[in-house]
Amino acid sequence: MGWNPGTEQEIFTLDELCEQFSLERVHKGGAKFDYEKAKWFNQQHIQLADNQRLAKLVMPYFEQANITASLEKLTEAVEMTKARCHLLKEFVEQAGFLFKTPETFDIPSIQEKWDSNKTEFVQKWLTKIDDIGTEPADWENSMIETATEFGLKKKDIMLPIRVLLVGGKFGPGIFEVASFIGKEEVKKRLQLGLKPLSAL
Repeated sequence: MGWNPGTEQEIFTLDELCEQFSLERVHKGGAKFDYEKAKWFNQQHIQLADNQRLAKLVMPYFEQANITASLEKLTEAVEMTKARCHLLKEFVEQAGFLFKTPETFDIPSIQEKWDSNKTEFVQKWLTKIDDIGTEPADWENSMIETATEFGLKKKDIMLPIRVLLVGGKFGPGIFEVASFIGKEEVKKRLQLGLKPLSAL
């Protein structure tokens, strides 16, 4: 069975739905369950949900994945990543790397354009990380400044740094990621990812 409010509105609060619903507009013609549409609806409600409430709902999925996160930090992670999630369980994939060092790095996706100059850039940037501020803009300014020393542009290094920090070509802004995980974890991930790249 289906129901249509007679307008273009698709997303309702519970109060709006109670106010507008009427049996007269319920019909059974062509009724079917569309899983993809249901996921879309769920995503819309995730976007509208309070971040802390979402974090509480998401917490059990992180625990099942053996990822430890405080409610405060998970709330921050939810805010950073909820635009990419259709289902609650997807937060583990989209935000798990914020709490746990990636076990693998998608090196094949960046190795074709990798060279010794980029290796030297990362090595130099590693020496500057302790002096970087804590805000995303601080990370961005430091990275661009260091890249310029090696004749590299921002577009040349954004994807490689993303892969080294999150493990693959996904996730929120890399400077937000760097600010979230902190200096020691950034250094650890850059060093881990640099090992296979340095051998190229």
